[in-house]
Amino acid sequence: MNIGVISDIHSNYHGLKACVDHAILQGADRFLFLGDYVSDCAYPQKTMKLLYELKDSYECSFIKGNREEYMLDHRDCIGAGWVMPSSATGSLLYTYENLTKRDLDFFHSLSISGRMIVKGYPDVLYCHGSMEHTKGILRLGTKETVAVLKAMDAGVLLCGHTHIQGTQEYEGKKLINVGSAGVPFYYQGNAQFGILHGERGTWEEELLQIEYDKNQAAFELHESGLFERASIWARIVEICLLTGVDHSKECLELALFKYREREGKKEWTTLPEVYWQEAAAELGI
Repeated sequence: MNIGVISDIHSNYHGLKACVDHAILQGADRFLFLGDYVSDCAYPQKTMKLLYELKDSYECSFIKGNREEYMLDHRDCIGAGWVMPSSATGSLLYTYENLTKRDLDFFHSLSISGRMIVKGYPDVLYCHGSMEHTKGILRLGTKETVAVLKAMDAGVLLCGHTHIQGTQEYEGKKLINVGSAGVPFYYQGNAQFGILHGERGTWEEELLQIEYDKNQAAFELHESGLFERASIWARIVEICLLTGVDHSKECLELALFKYREREGKKEWTTLPEVYWQEAAAELGI
């Protein structure tokens, strides 16, 4: 039994296809998808098309991530409105405009977590951020994660969201973060995913980093017009695609600091572009 586990695609069709192709070559007969299928990269419709094709051809389980929740909230007019050009929301709005009713209905149908039960094996829990919240964070190597492992009634917990691949064990239980297939951190930007191997009543993970055409994924950021819609954010994504180095957190935090200092506001969705530009210039992005 070989189960491909893929998370955080972020509309990167090229990274997704590389992971799927490798998983199939390694004998994957089932897939678990852990959310954040869209946003950040170009042409989300290509990613959704491949996911639907896989759903028709293989046993697949899907849950939603926080990016799917963003899309649904925007559809339902929850939260601040999105505008472009804007490095805060321009990329999100571009993604939304390239989704269909089928896509949004599919996102709406998904739970935020799941449990895989296979006779003769320990149960496997899976989520995007945490079992309770799509934006929850299970940080590797922390006491908080030890507490989660200690309390859970399963042998394995699969997650994504942080884009940081790795594992943590406690008393025979294991947390496995499969990393990001679409906008991966580290490993020179190679697409990341995992294969869960089931053999003789035990689960063993294989964490992989797969080379793919990163230049094409980066080119499509320009071709699609994302640089015009969200210039600094698109540049941050481009750097991460090509190098695995992520500047999103430090750039956002610096831009928000400037926003609070000058205007007394802190909502990232309304963050003016001037603060993104100033922060990026200071950080050399």
